[in-house]
Order: sequence, then structure tokens, then C-alpha cells
Amino acid sequence: MTTDDMILDEVESIQGLFDSMLNIAELGSDSPFNPQSDPAFLSELVALENFRHIDIRIQSSGVDYPQVNAPARNSIDAPTWFISMVYPDEDIQIRSFTQSNGDVISIYADPGDEIEAIWFQVRASIISTLLFMMLMFIAITFLTRKWMGQLNSIMDVLDNVEEGDFSRRIPNFSLPELSKVGDRINRLTSTLGASKSENERLTRKSIVVQESERRHLAQELHDSMGQSVSAIKAIAVSIADRSKDSDKISSDSARNIEKIADSTYTSVRNMMTSLRPSVLDELGLNKALRQMVDDWNVHHEDTFCRLVIEEDYATLHEDQQINLYRIVQEALTNISKHAKAESVSIKLSGNEIVTLFIVDDGTGFEIKKVTKNMGLTGIRDRVTLLQGEMQIDTKPGNGVSIQIEFPRINSFRRRAHDG
Repeated sequence: MTTDDMILDEVESIQGLFDSMLNIAELGSDSPFNPQSDPAFLSELVALENFRHIDIRIQSSGVDYPQVNAPARNSIDAPTWFISMVYPDEDIQIRSFTQSNGDVISIYADPGDEIEAIWFQVRASIISTLLFMMLMFIAITFLTRKWMGQLNSIMDVLDNVEEGDFSRRIPNFSLPELSKVGDRINRLTSTLGASKSENERLTRKSIVVQESERRHLAQELHDSMGQSVSAIKAIAVSIADRSKDSDKISSDSARNIEKIADSTYTSVRNMMTSLRPSVLDELGLNKALRQMVDDWNVHHEDTFCRLVIEEDYATLHEDQQINLYRIVQEALTNISKHAKAESVSIKLSGNEIVTLFIVDDGTGFEIKKVTKNMGLTGIRDRVTLLQGEMQIDTKPGNGVSIQIEFPRINSFRRRAHDG
């Protein structure tokens, strides 16, 4: 039952009750009333205003009766919007008396007390509802923040996965759905971590085998081809000397063979240096890097490379030296091919933690658009073999800065080969 229905029922009940009371009192519509001659009746009439649900109104052309003519709804203890919403559209008249002097006494049903009672109930319900909604909001906010914190944990792990770190795991969550997601991601990161470890192991082996093959080829070139070319040159010199007076054609041909032998030996020596720089084995990393940079500057007149080495790295392990050498070699090759730089700076520093800086003022590139043709893959592989980290800072028009850090450890060779 709605609020309006409750009020109308109450009004109808009052109307029936008052009709019965008037009928018992045998009051008729022609009952005389003169306030001057019968003030007691007026007092009794005004007293009826104190009864619940009764509203007395007197219409008179001669006398104002403010005691009873005040609007009933003005005295209701409830908000105006609520009164206007539930108060009956039309006043319900119970009985009307027309007096001999023309005054009209009307008795109406007044639902004000009922409206007040209903308002107190509604207000209590509203307050209870608001308190319940507030508690629900607090609970939902708490749970949402808790779940968002769990989602943030998942996002942090995914960020690490995106950066190539598969070591972190998602903890168990109270929400079953999030726990299922976390378990799936943990299994994925475990699989990716195992794949990454296997790839790193294969990369280390590949580089070790590559360097071993290069060393072997360099030795073969030196022992076989180098000696053969030297022998050819010696024979050519001997023929030229013996035939220079008797057979000019043979002498000239021998001299040409000598020149070809010299050129071939130079090519073989350059190949041996590329495969395995002898200065690295004989004099150490510092002098090998200086020779590499000097040779590079000779062949690149438009770009100058400045090398700074703050420590003596000849005591680094052999594998660390060759990988550092190859990293610088690959970086200079990339710069000559892609950078269009005017200056290059290479700095090697640090003791326990070795740091390599390679900076150029070239064209730069979008770091998200790195391709295999840029030569960074080989550098990354060797940084992995050094058990180090690499950071690249670049954008179009601002050159490239590469920072590499790795630990200087005596067990490097054993750890690299064990992989």
C-alpha cells in the first residue's frame, strides 16, 4: 500500500467517526450560532482544533476567526516538498453548518498528524538507506582499492615481462578470478624465463664457438696461407734477381709476382686482424682499442673518434677483452653505415663494474623501430655474454648514446663456458 493510500484510509476513518459523533449529538445544519450571544460554543468549537485529524474553518463576512482559520498544512512538521507530494489534492469536508447570521462552520479531515508520522518513518528509512549506501560505498571502495592493488601487481609483473625480466611472480590473490589470471601469467613467465635462459645459453655458446673458429681461421691463415705467400714472394725475388740481366721479361714478371704476393699478404694480414687481432693477444685490450680507433680515423676523414680509457684492462679475462673489442668494433661499423656523425666519443672506465660509453652526434633513430640491420643484436648478445646490461638513449636528430655495464669477475670464463 502506498503512502497516499494510507492517508486516504485514515481520512475516511476520521470522516466516519466524526459523522457518527455528530449524529449522536443530534446537530443539524440549521443550528444557530452567534459569537456574541454564545461565546461558549465558539470556545468549544475552537477546542476541537486540538483533536487529531480535525480542521475547523469559519467563513464569516463580519468577523475574522484566526483561532481556527489558519491553513492546516502550515502546522505540519515535515518538509514542504514531502507535504506537497502526499497531501490530498482536495480537502475532504466532513460536515458544514450554515448559521442564521450567514456564517458557515465547516469541519474538514486534517491528515497532518498522519503525514508527520509517515514522514518520521520515511525519514528513518531514508537515513537508514543512506547509512546502508554509505557503508556499501565504503565496502565497495575498500574492495575496489584492494582489487586494483592486485591488478597493479599484475601490471607491474607484465611491465617487467615486457622489459625482458621474467623473474618476478604474481602472489596468490583472495579473488578467485584474479588468482586464475595470476597463475596463468606465472606459468607464462616461467616458460618465457626458461626460453630466455636457453636462448642466452645458446647465444653464449654460439659466440664462444664463433670466436674459437675465428681464432682457428686466423691461425690457419697465418700458418698456411701466410707462409705460402711469403714463399711465393721469396721465389719471385730470386727469379727476378737471377734473370734481371739475361731475361728482362722473366725478371719483370717475377717483380709483378712479388708485388702481387705483397698485396695478397696484406689482405691476409687484414683478414687475420679482423678474425683475431694479434695486438689483442700480444699487447692487451687498451692498445688494441687504440689501434682500432686510429685505423678507423684514418679511413673516416669526415668523422673523428675520440677514445678515453681510464684503467688498464689488459688484466681482464680473455673472453671479456675480445667481447669488449667486438662491441666497440660493431658500434663503429654501425656509426659509419648509419649515423652520418661528425664526432664519436668512446669512454671505458670503472674497476669492479666496468662501464663503456659510446656516443655519437649523428642522425639517431626511433628506439621502437630498431631493426636487425642496425647491428644492435650482436652487441646485445655480447653484453649478455658479459653478464651485463645495456641502455640506449636516442631519438631522431639527437645522435645515439650507448651505456654498457658489466662486472669484472675472475670466474667469467668458467661461467661463460658452463652456459
